[in-house]
Amino acid sequence: MPLSLQLAGIGRMVREAVESRLEQAGLSVRLLGVMGHLFASPGLSISELARRARVSAPSMLAIVRQLEADGLIERTSPAGRGNTAQLNLTDAGRRARLRANEALSALDGVLFGSLAPDQRDALREALQQVGTVLVDTAARSSTSPERGR
Repeated sequence: MPLSLQLAGIGRMVREAVESRLEQAGLSVRLLGVMGHLFASPGLSISELARRARVSAPSMLAIVRQLEADGLIERTSPAGRGNTAQLNLTDAGRRARLRANEALSALDGVLFGSLAPDQRDALREALQQVGTVLVDTAARSSTSPERGR
């Protein structure tokens, strides 16, 4: 079986397990991802968050509105035409992010607990390398002059 097909099947099952754990915490992969970007880089705008998450600005606006309504992020600049929203996690958002990461760490223990530490490190490194190839490939195809022909 091709490794890519095997990884796709395992990835689907892992994603389902991750989504289930996050759902129990009232979050999703997408919401937690946005919160992670704001944790690492407070004050980002909606358009910058959209670029980092690789989604459209209107899609990101919907995510931001949901996180704001849930009290997990806040605007630190006035909303309105011409104003770039600067977004930050609230205290509740930082606590929710921490709980979600703890739940996912527990899931990691279940999924990867049978692996020796050096095997987990090797798996992490291999997945990072594959991710880099995918990101580089996507970047090349989005800047290709043949795109859109």
